[in-house]
Amino acid sequence: MQVVIDSHALFWFLTNNPKLSRKARHLIENSEQVIIPSIVLMEILYLLEKNNLSFKFVDFLSELKIRNYLVYPLDLNVISQTLSIDSKIEMHDRIIIAIAQIFNADLISRDNIITRFYSRTIW
Repeated sequence: MQVVIDSHALFWFLTNNPKLSRKARHLIENSEQVIIPSIVLMEILYLLEKNNLSFKFVDFLSELKIRNYLVYPLDLNVISQTLSIDSKIEMHDRIIIAIAQIFNADLISRDNIITRFYSRTIW
């Protein structure tokens, strides 16, 4: 099973934050592949810097190659898919939803807006 992951879910997973639900943690740890939109990685870097956390982002990037993670780029396929998503949603969220739609995957997110517009959101 493949899952797409949103920024806060990944951030809380990487920092072992108890805000991450048990169900979300289980999916991240047990999915065949966790798909990380590239925009999510950039937000993680921003959050780590903003919160002055000691987490080694460079080490995590190296681990991506040996773990079950796939970093998915913002490409023409994703951009085209965002056109079918309500334009009232922030572009960041539209990109994440579009990637979940492309992979026909569950999406791990706590975001209420994503939940309203993507029925396969899990938290």
